[in-house]
Amino acid sequence: MRHAALRFSLAFAIASLALAGARAAAPAKPVAASAAAADAPSKPLVDACPAQLPVRQTVTDTLAGWTALNQQGNYPFVRVAIYPGPPTETSLMVPTVEYRGQAGLHDRWDLPHRNGGYWMTCAYGNTTATVARKLAEDVDFCMADYDGRFLTLVVKHWSCGVKRTMPPPAWERPVGKPVKASAKATNRRGE
Repeated sequence: MRHAALRFSLAFAIASLALAGARAAAPAKPVAASAAAADAPSKPLVDACPAQLPVRQTVTDTLAGWTALNQQGNYPFVRVAIYPGPPTETSLMVPTVEYRGQAGLHDRWDLPHRNGGYWMTCAYGNTTATVARKLAEDVDFCMADYDGRFLTLVVKHWSCGVKRTMPPPAWERPVGKPVKASAKATNRRGE
């Protein structure tokens, strides 16, 4: 009987220790997972501006002899701008690199870490109304490709994110190995 009681006490102690160890280890998993998630870069923001912005424009002052015609409409998205803080408090940033090619204009912003982070705005054609968004704290790179077929800037594609996780802009990628010209192509006189 004494051995049975000793075995039961020993088994109970081992089970209690195992249960206490499991309880102590259980909260460590979510903390470790959240720490790993905190170390992971934020997802890139890609072409996230609304394609159309519904706007109601109102004449604010009456003019003698004129009748105000307030307007409402949807205006198309045309460009992005990057700010070193809330747009109402700062001026927009000039791109770090600007490249003009046959397909249009290409802008790139390198964004060094700063307290307060960065903001971006979406601008729309034929209205001064915009929408703004604060970028994730770890965002350090933005780029925009503008269509060259228009007189004003019209964005084809834009993205912001952590540079090391984003592909380089298409206009910076190596095209591939240069193709050797054939003898016929280099010799125009047919010799």
